[in-house]
Amino acid sequence: MKERTENILRKLVSINTTNPPGNEMDAIKTILGFFPEDIAYKIVEHGDNRGSLILEIKGEDEEKIGFIGHLDTVPVPDESNWVYPPFDGVTKDGYMYGRGTADMKGGVTAMILTALHFIENNITPPHTLKFVFTADEESGGIGVQALRDKDLLKDLSKVFIPEPTDEQIGICEKGALWLNIYVKGRASHGSRPDLGINAIEKLYEFVCRLKGNMDLEKEHFLLGKSSFAITLISGGVKTNIIPEEAKASVDIRTIPGIDHEEILKKAHEICKTMEEEKPGISIEILVVNNRPPLTIDEGNTFIKEIIKTYEKLSYPVKFKGLNFYTDASQLIPFHHIPFVILGPGEEKMCHQRNERISIESVMRMAKLYISYIINS
Repeated sequence: MKERTENILRKLVSINTTNPPGNEMDAIKTILGFFPEDIAYKIVEHGDNRGSLILEIKGEDEEKIGFIGHLDTVPVPDESNWVYPPFDGVTKDGYMYGRGTADMKGGVTAMILTALHFIENNITPPHTLKFVFTADEESGGIGVQALRDKDLLKDLSKVFIPEPTDEQIGICEKGALWLNIYVKGRASHGSRPDLGINAIEKLYEFVCRLKGNMDLEKEHFLLGKSSFAITLISGGVKTNIIPEEAKASVDIRTIPGIDHEEILKKAHEICKTMEEEKPGISIEILVVNNRPPLTIDEGNTFIKEIIKTYEKLSYPVKFKGLNFYTDASQLIPFHHIPFVILGPGEEKMCHQRNERISIESVMRMAKLYISYIINS
């Protein structure tokens, strides 16, 4: 089992699916190679060698349990600074090193091992199983959105998201609202700011007003507080010219209970107010990413079933909140399916140099998935 786990994970890590450009179709071909030719599958192509894959194993009844994992990874801008080459899948002291080992090819490997268990042992699972491998989770989510919009996921009754959760039960995740803000003012000589409208100053004023209208003190018991960060900013052409244009990006992360539509409504109200207060300026807001926060109650039947599986395997039961978003954010708000974010690897390894994952962790999570399926 250990050698097989390593071999599957190493093959996946060796495929460069950094996003951009993604090239997830290369990973899909490799994944299909692990399975018999008669496996039921569907590929949805997104163009430019990008695609998503669904494998289905027929169960004894029509209830469908889904496992959703993404194939893309973040880029490697500092390859020369890695201890081991990021696409070699080097194993050392029980850990495999490489881009995507934790986020989330380790989880994808656990999905593959789970599917192979039922196929190779000729076991018909109690429920039909869908193993979903998506493109572009690290960017706009074109994979899960395409599958959702084609109604290929609405028949799921429960969903596992095998992201790295330190093997803890993830019952919530923060939302993400990314905004690009463009301000146009009026240029003037630096010695006569009264003749111009300083776009940089007005941009800063807008951001401060918007941030001031958010409840950033409300606290969630697993996720802490919401956050608001200016992450990109540019404007101006010369020291002695009042800037006519400025733009910025803000990254807003929200805890459950914070409504993104309310934030956007307030943002547009502030735009209108500022434009009325200072005729001659214009403020434009572009929504780049809008993923709502998610939560599921600890008392949900699905979560209780998972706890029983943990106890059966003598795994320690601990709940976790995820500060990053997952594919669940593009699916759960539309179909309201019970979900859990639960997978191998350490959350702190995501997007890090010298990313790594414990091989034993991948094996433990595959064992958990199999046990849950059999006993559900």
